[in-house]
Amino acid sequence: MAVNELMHPRNRYRERPNFQELVQQFPELGQVAIVDVGGKVKLDYKNSQSLHLLSKCLLQRDFGLNLELPPGKLVPTLPLRLNYIHWLEDIGAAVGWQEKETVRGIDIGCGASCIYPLLAVVQSNQRWHMVAIEKAEESLRIAKANVVRNSMETFIDVRPQVAGGLTILLEVLQNSPNERFDFCMCNPPFYDSAIGVKPQNRTGKRREPSNASTGSVEELCTEGGEVKFISQIIQESLQLKDRIAVYTTMIGHKSSYNEILREFNHIYIRNITANRFCQGNTTRWAVAWSFDDRIQLNRLATHLELEEECRAPGKKKLLKKPIEWKISTEQEGHKVSSLCQVKQYLLGILDSIALNVRILSEKSDEVLCELIAHQNTWSHQRRKRRCKQTTEDKNDKQFPNENTFKSYDENGNPEEKRQKLEATLTQSESRRQSNPYLKAAINLNRKNNDYFLALHYIDGAAGKDSVNQILQFIQNSVRTKPIDEICVEENQVKATFAD
Repeated sequence: MAVNELMHPRNRYRERPNFQELVQQFPELGQVAIVDVGGKVKLDYKNSQSLHLLSKCLLQRDFGLNLELPPGKLVPTLPLRLNYIHWLEDIGAAVGWQEKETVRGIDIGCGASCIYPLLAVVQSNQRWHMVAIEKAEESLRIAKANVVRNSMETFIDVRPQVAGGLTILLEVLQNSPNERFDFCMCNPPFYDSAIGVKPQNRTGKRREPSNASTGSVEELCTEGGEVKFISQIIQESLQLKDRIAVYTTMIGHKSSYNEILREFNHIYIRNITANRFCQGNTTRWAVAWSFDDRIQLNRLATHLELEEECRAPGKKKLLKKPIEWKISTEQEGHKVSSLCQVKQYLLGILDSIALNVRILSEKSDEVLCELIAHQNTWSHQRRKRRCKQTTEDKNDKQFPNENTFKSYDENGNPEEKRQKLEATLTQSESRRQSNPYLKAAINLNRKNNDYFLALHYIDGAAGKDSVNQILQFIQNSVRTKPIDEICVEENQVKATFAD
């Protein structure tokens, strides 16, 4: 049983089940139980039969569910499934589902167990009504049987996906154009069918899986892997729009998670939130997005905040150490007399690429700011400077005596282009109210005679690597025009910021 203190705080499996009591309640579990020399009852998780019996017993004991889990099909591990359900409950609490008499959801690829719809109905005291869709005929038949076996026909509608269909949701919903849902959920096939299910071991240090592998090929593999599958859901959501209020999906690999965030940015979906599910040695990621202006997913706590909430009392915080850089020292000959000068210089750099910076607190030896970005304005700055230099050289040769040059700021960005960028960023107030592309904290402080800049990623589709990119941009700017030169020419510095 995968146990981890980072599981959702409401997940009942944060505490390991008492296997001795469980064996007494379900004697069939004794067939696979192991008793060690100390008399402690254990299970061999690398034995698929053990996983099969354990899941069936826990479902019956904790949820009153009686499921058929046929051999060769995916055995649902309950800690992970509950983490997903509890996250959906958190989304519902943030967007107002508690005010609805009935919450309607879709499970994409319910599998033979139909586990997510069944758990959703039980956990919600039958307030959530689910549509479960499945493509594989055998899994569809078993899923319907599991729904009937548990008398859930009133709350769960199991529907077949179109045989040979090219879409995931569109063809299922095309015959009911007025049907609307509060959410959809998906546990996609993680692996690319061209590669198979064996995890890549690039370093040779990957440990062997602690649990036995279960599941059929169609449950585990799909053409192009989970990225292609989820990308198709995203593309279909652009057509369905708010017919489904909140779209969600689980993601099996961190690399896939980063690719999906980049896709959101590429097609300008900003109303998103993300989370990660921790259980034992297994981590999964999840994203949710919406096109409904009434739903602001940024009200939902980020995965970092959820993880901090899950920490046991007295444990250290999980927030990652920010990246830090010494930007100026008096020992190196810089003529910097105050932290205020460094602050003005830094804000001028960030203002040149239209980043929104708000000062949260300011002391004699420390300044704390919030940085908000609504799109990537910091990448490819070297290329822009080269383009600027090439243009100037060309103009010098062609029009040496004419005043035909564009004005550029100190970082090589055309002033005209920057003005267009600022205009673009202010065109749509609704876009600015949605989740920012990047939210970060800036800490500027003086230690002895040194000045240090620290950037800390907080949230946003840009990902944690974005703060490294912004720091690199700042470093390049300092090399182009060192801070001591700016301080000498302080009256020429253009720096705007919001107190």
